[in-house]
Parts: sequence; C-alpha cells; structure tokens
Amino acid sequence: AAHDATLATAVAAAAAVEPAGSASDSDGGDDGGSEGLLATEPSAKDARKAAKKAAKAARRAKREGRAPATEGQKDCTLCAKGSDLLVRCMVDTSGKWEMVCGRCWVGVSGGVVDGDASHPHYRDGGLWKNRTVKR
Repeated sequence: AAHDATLATAVAAAAAVEPAGSASDSDGGDDGGSEGLLATEPSAKDARKAAKKAAKAARRAKREGRAPATEGQKDCTLCAKGSDLLVRCMVDTSGKWEMVCGRCWVGVSGGVVDGDASHPHYRDGGLWKNRTVKR
C-alpha cells in the first residue's frame, strides 16, 4: 500500500511539472491537438467495420439459439400478431391457405382438427414452427 501511494505521488508530481503537450512527448511530433479530434470522430470505414461485427454477432446468436425471442416469427393472417407456431388451413370458400395462430385457430375450426358441422370450409394443412430460436 505504501508503494502504491508513493507511485501515485510521483505520477502527480510529474504531471504538475510537465504540462500536457510539452516538447518531451514520447512520439516527438507536433501535437497540435488534432489527434484527439480524429480519435473521437469515427470514420466511414470504422462505421462499416462496426456494422459488420454487429451483423456477425447477430448471426452467431441466431445459430447458437441466443437470438431474441421475436426472431423468425411469422404473423397470423387473421390477427397479425407474431407467433412461433401457426396452423396452415383453409377457412372459407376462396381456397386460399391461411396461417393462423392458436387463438384464431379455435375460432376458424371450432377447436376440432378436422373442423365440425358449423365450419364446413375448414381444411387443415399442417403446422409451421419457428425453429430459429431454440427453447
């Protein structure tokens, strides 16, 4: 502890004797103050490099199953909410396949896999699961 106090005192004394930007800088060049300005402003190259690193980190997280919970979700065609599990089905006479969430599925199928008498146009087409985020 005594050694640390002596070291701190010596550093403080050296800073008081020799002001910043004096002629005894280690690089020996003219300091002009422009180096500090360049260091604070990121260049276009640095911005591209940072964006590339962020994209790689996101891909790595997705591959390892650490992606955000909303990654890879699809929207229900009826309520437009994102979901990790959708049912592909026909719900009316148009013959168009819809991707519906579990909450909407109960309404369009009557809660029965093959539909019931009150839902004559319902036809099941299987499930879609979000496999991007591992649980």
